[in-house]
Amino acid sequence: MKIVIVGAGKVGYALAQQLSTENHDIIVIDNNLNALSHADDTLDVLCIKGNGASVKILKEAGISDADILIASTNEDELNMICCVIGKKLGVKHTIARIRNTDYSNEYEMLKKELELDMVINPEMDAAAEIFQILQLPQGADVETFAHNMLEMVEFRVNESDPILNVDVKKVNENFPADVLFCAVRNENELIIPKGDYVFHHGDLVYVMGDRANISKFFKYLGRNSHKTKNVTIIGGSRITIYLTWLLQEIGVDVRIIELNKERCFELNEELPKALIINGDGTDQEVLENENIITADAFVALTDRDEENLISSLYAYQCLVPKVILKINRLNYIPIVKKIGLDSIISPKVTTANYIIRYVRALDNSAGSSVDKLYKILDGEAEVAEFTANSTTHELGIKFKELQLKKDVIIAAIVRNKKIIIPFGNDTIQEGDKVIVVAKSGFLFDLNDIYNN
Repeated sequence: MKIVIVGAGKVGYALAQQLSTENHDIIVIDNNLNALSHADDTLDVLCIKGNGASVKILKEAGISDADILIASTNEDELNMICCVIGKKLGVKHTIARIRNTDYSNEYEMLKKELELDMVINPEMDAAAEIFQILQLPQGADVETFAHNMLEMVEFRVNESDPILNVDVKKVNENFPADVLFCAVRNENELIIPKGDYVFHHGDLVYVMGDRANISKFFKYLGRNSHKTKNVTIIGGSRITIYLTWLLQEIGVDVRIIELNKERCFELNEELPKALIINGDGTDQEVLENENIITADAFVALTDRDEENLISSLYAYQCLVPKVILKINRLNYIPIVKKIGLDSIISPKVTTANYIIRYVRALDNSAGSSVDKLYKILDGEAEVAEFTANSTTHELGIKFKELQLKKDVIIAAIVRNKKIIIPFGNDTIQEGDKVIVVAKSGFLFDLNDIYNN
């Protein structure tokens, strides 16, 4: 597919990076020569310097025969204008990045009036991701599938866990609830685990099941849940505003520490029920004065990775039950996880997941296209949700007779609102929601899982 991306910033670059690895023809437009040079030097894309809302520049990019225009600059209005002009010039699909909280209740109207096919808001999506984690704080990360019926939770194996040095088959025998181990990252490699895989101390594990069975599993591990009643947030970003709205809807008390005094006044207007504190969230004295040790959860959402890391480390040392931090630089994430901070949010990665799913669905409109896509383990593996239809192969064939590709696992099936953790005699039927885990890069259609 031919895809034009306007804006080579963090989100635009991340999209170009991922989409270019999936054999798409990518054109990147930006006025910033430094950003373009970085993309040109590191990615297999065509770069054009100019205004993405200019008819001349869009024509130079060949917009009339492009499949998708993604407008991802830092200016909402510019993104909307780019998409409107792109549609007039003949692009088939348009995606606009719209971040301002003023537009948060107007997306459907904007999509209709401006003929936008998709609206993305990285900050709102990141806030929703954090909110999910806070609702199941025993896990480092939480993602939902099949209309929130299924949860996939990331956790690290501790020395006290009963699954330590035990293989998957034995764990399933000892804990007969419906959960499935989807993926494991150990010291050496990414593994899609089979029954003989033995869990080791420090393994990063993804487990899938419904909320009730996931909760039972963590109780089996000895990690009893604690309800999040109060949250301390460092940084008064847009993510902070969206997250506070979500938390206050369920009665959680929110305390926000923000260094910029003017921003504190703005936050006070936007979030009158939250406690706004003017101070430096990386200053140990400030955190001690705010009695950080009493918080149920700590979330670091400043614009600087280093500040988020420093404040999160202090909260972690103070034994705050749940610590979440935002990281923009993806090369920091493995380092941060080695320190013990596993709950990490990257808005550009979340956005890339949404758009890649959309692109793959367009690329495979005739088959069983991707309904949802979520990358895990630093992008090395992905979890995809499909709906089986008449084009799906091997319908009605027992799992024990299927020839699946290496490093592929069917994690769950949802049929008539019933969750099935599949075993040998189960089958895929037309209309099923099928959740698949595999190493990254090839899940465009449900038929891609088969070895024939």
